[in-house]
Order: sequence, then structure tokens, then C-alpha cells
Amino acid sequence: MTTIEDGPEWQAAQAFLRDRGAAELAHPGGTLLAHLVRVARTLADWGAGPDVQLAGLCHAAYGTAGFDRPLLDVADRQVLADAIGAPAEALVHRYGSCDRDRVYPRLGEDPVRWHDRFTGEEHVVPEVELRAFAEITAANELDVLAHNAELAERYGPALRELLVRCDRLLSAPARAARDEALAVRVTALDHLVLTVADADRTTEFYRRVMGMRPVVFGGGRRALAFGSSKINLHVVGHEVVPHAARPTPGSADLCLLVDATPDALLAHLAACGVVVEEGPVPRTGARGPITSVYLRDPDGNLVELSSYPT
Repeated sequence: MTTIEDGPEWQAAQAFLRDRGAAELAHPGGTLLAHLVRVARTLADWGAGPDVQLAGLCHAAYGTAGFDRPLLDVADRQVLADAIGAPAEALVHRYGSCDRDRVYPRLGEDPVRWHDRFTGEEHVVPEVELRAFAEITAANELDVLAHNAELAERYGPALRELLVRCDRLLSAPARAARDEALAVRVTALDHLVLTVADADRTTEFYRRVMGMRPVVFGGGRRALAFGSSKINLHVVGHEVVPHAARPTPGSADLCLLVDATPDALLAHLAACGVVVEEGPVPRTGARGPITSVYLRDPDGNLVELSSYPT
């Protein structure tokens, strides 16, 4: 990582921002200045060059289509150029001039026609400037969403689409940060499907042994409900489309949590006439150590009934 924080341009940029009130302006994550510093440091972490880091530090100088609080009028560009250098200032001006409503949808095109919100003019942007713009955009927006949960919920999906559209323009570290921050995450299991030979036999087994609730839905389809999840049943030869590539009775291996101690579970299974294949034995569940008892359902599926220590 090459950082510019010890250089004279960094100090001049900081003085410029403080003189224009960036340390007093509220922004997600504290103040505008704190946000700008984080953006510049993120760009440094991603391997951006000095001009891109400086542009990231000052990217809000002329305001943006999403932050209409300019620190400097575009007529006074030389003031910023004197502080951070003409190449970095040009990138700041490019960033601030973006008409997002028109430019963002075009970022997947090649070439990209740029609509300047300051002048209303359109032109083609050089690739090197587009890459710097995309990199600063990613660092800026990811920082905003990381420090404001409401904005993340509201704009996260749109930002994901934008940054995927920018894929060819982003560096590998920026793409990795995008994927980590904006990944679609699985939060829970809603249901799974068992292919069975006899739906009545399977339903009775899971109802009697595990207390699952038989459910009928969708024009006669059958399921077994438990907690906030369910098991949908497909009868072999009559599977609902789409289905697994090889739907076969007896091919599943399930681990289900129960609300009983291992000893109480063994007594219950014995009363139900269910043969225990193995257990109680220590295993590792999603949240840590569990104690498990293994058995087979009528189709030969391996069912692991487990409990966490109380």
C-alpha cells in the first residue's frame, strides 16, 4: 500500500477541507471530513495512485448530484488545483460533474458518453478517468452504506447493480470489497424438499416421531411444518418441476434440532419403536458443539436429531 498521508499535498488538502467547514458538516459516520479521509485511505488500501487518493480525499469539493453542499465553486478550480495538483483536481471535477441519472446507466457501455451536470454537455470520457471515477465511486458509496443502516437497506440493491455494471472499470481489490459488502446473504432455511416413495408413510413418521405438522398447499401439495421452516414432499415419479437433477428417495442427510435432552430423546424414540443407528455422540453444529442421535426415516434418509447444551 502506497499512502500519501505524509506528503505536502495531503496536508494542503486537509487544510483546504477544514477551511471550508468539512470538519463541521454532518455525514454518515461522523463528519464530512472523516468520511473523506476514510475514502482516501480505502483507495490507498486498494492500491490507487497518489492522484486518485487525493481526488478521493477531495471528491466532494464541488458537491455531487447526491451531496449538494459544494465547498468550492467550480469557477474557482485553480484554488483546489494549487492545493492538490492539476491532475488530482481534474479527477475531482470529473467526479463532481457527473449527472448520475444519465451517466450511471451508461457505465457498462464502451465507450461511455458523459453528461456534465455543470455544463449540460456530453462527451466521451477517457478510460483512465472512468476507472478513477469508478474506483472513487465504489470507495465513497461503500463507506456511506457501512455507516448508515437505513441507507444501506434502501440503496444497497441499486448500488450493487451499479458496481456490477462498473465491473470492468474497478480494480480487483475494489471488486472484492464490493462483493464482501454487498453480497446477497442467506439468512435462514425456509424449506427443503424430500423425494419419497410414499407421502402418507413419510408424513406419519415425521408427525409421530418428530412432532411435525402436516400441511397441504398449492393444489394438494404436501409438506411437514416445524418451527419457521418446512419440508416439502415430492413423490418419486411425480416430482414438481423444477426439481433436483437426481431426485431419489433415501438420498438425503438431515440434521434437525430438537427441544429434548439426549436421554429424553432416546426414551422417546424407544417408545416410538424407532431404531437408533448411532448416538448420542458429540458433533459440531452451525453454532458450536451439539449432541446427536442418528436414525433413518422410512425411505432410508439419514436423520440426525441434535441438541445444543443448555
